[in-house]
Amino acid sequence: MGDLARHAMRALLSLVLLAACTPAPHIAIPKSAGVQIGTVTLGLSNVHVIFGEHPVLVDTGSPGEYFELERGLAKLGVKLDDVRCAVVTHGHADHAGGARALQQRGITIIAGDGDLWREIAGVHGHLKSTSLFAVFLKAVIPSHYDPFWPDVRVHDRYDLRACGVEGEVVVAPGHTAGSVVVLVAGGTIALVGDLFRGGALAGYVHVTEPKEHFYQDDLAMAHERIRQLLARGVQWFVLGHGGPSNRADVERVFGH
Repeated sequence: MGDLARHAMRALLSLVLLAACTPAPHIAIPKSAGVQIGTVTLGLSNVHVIFGEHPVLVDTGSPGEYFELERGLAKLGVKLDDVRCAVVTHGHADHAGGARALQQRGITIIAGDGDLWREIAGVHGHLKSTSLFAVFLKAVIPSHYDPFWPDVRVHDRYDLRACGVEGEVVVAPGHTAGSVVVLVAGGTIALVGDLFRGGALAGYVHVTEPKEHFYQDDLAMAHERIRQLLARGVQWFVLGHGGPSNRADVERVFGH
């Protein structure tokens, strides 16, 4: 693809992604689910807040979105000074891009050990597309971010009680080798990063509808992880793009 075509495609995709106004921060899961989770939707991804004794962040946004994230959190009543920990679900730039800035604020960064090579180099790595649209979408996704060394590298699981919430981080390779899932509310709610996505137009339309993610390092393994979460009784899936999705919809799309 020539430079002119690449710039044109970048502009077109940017318009598509921004066709709808960025949603206001909101509470993603009903209170009846047993835990309160808030969501800040940034330019390319969601950052979630698990409320507890201390709020815990799940993902950190793209490079350059630190102040947007801080403003979005403030609208949810969250101050960064009250946050002890942030979990990076995987080492792609739209989820790990703000990790170093949060780390410099004294926030403990937790990430899966399998993506360490991405994070210490600050690189996206190869994106294995699952559709033709995903091939073109790469033009608007940042490929680099500020490198960081996670304070906690998860090999199997990690208890989040030290961070201020009842829950755990569990390794779940598939989307990337170092992907992790956060389980809360007795394992009935899973914050799954990019195991799959919700809605069309990168999560701006029909946001709760489960769909294949644009990129998967190992597609078969990612699907197996989803089935494993269904088998362990997850009722709500909180996503990195769009969502949340309920159990019945996820079973219909991925449960076979």
